Amino acid sequence: MSQFNGDKARFNRERKQNVHRRLRTRELLQAAGLKVSQPEVGKKPRGVAEKPAS
Repeated sequence: MSQFNGDKARFNRERKQNVHRRLRTRELLQAAGLKVSQPEVGKKPRGVAEKPAS
């Protein structure tokens, strides 16, 4: 596979597209006057089977 057509190249291209799409969406929402919340970094959603320790 070449560097332009392989899985690694596709993954990086799609990753960049997703980042750019999120930035454009945030800018659009801010221009519309809506509050845009930034995602919390490092938090993973809990699975269904996991229960909080109490």
